[in-house]
Amino acid sequence: MEDMKMQIELEKKFLIEYPKLNLIIDKYNAVKYEIEQIYLLSNEGSRRIRRCKAANETVYIETIKVRINGSKCYEYERELSAEEYEEFKEEADPNRSPIIKERYVFPYKNKVMEMDVYPFWKDKAVLEIELESEEDEYFIPEEIKIIKDVSNSRKYKNAQLAAALKNGEL
Repeated sequence: MEDMKMQIELEKKFLIEYPKLNLIIDKYNAVKYEIEQIYLLSNEGSRRIRRCKAANETVYIETIKVRINGSKCYEYERELSAEEYEEFKEEADPNRSPIIKERYVFPYKNKVMEMDVYPFWKDKAVLEIELESEEDEYFIPEEIKIIKDVSNSRKYKNAQLAAALKNGEL
């Protein structure tokens, strides 16, 4: 992990009603990313690789997350080449399916909103808000309808969704 950038990730995560995507894109200038996320076998925390496509650019990233608590973790990241990404696929966790999702990123009241839409859900999605501290104030756009706060629920972590998908539970 010595060549990886480390940061502490702190976020709020919400299960939301399926959003009106065109409204969010138009009103908030949301940028759409097509993401493929593959979980790898790991002895230390959660390890994954991600291909992220937006417009004319594709970025490949390796991430290791070591959980501190439900909503906070140490996150180590580094950019990969396309070749490294393909090589890392050999280390894919056989108990997890790749996660395919569309992420819509937009600013709202000094925070970055990340809204993930998955092909296996037609009635809900996930909204993440990155925070500076646990006391950090945040607001949610009125167009987004919260079902519940899932910040501390393992069930809605992408690694768990990948396992549930593999087991035919989604």
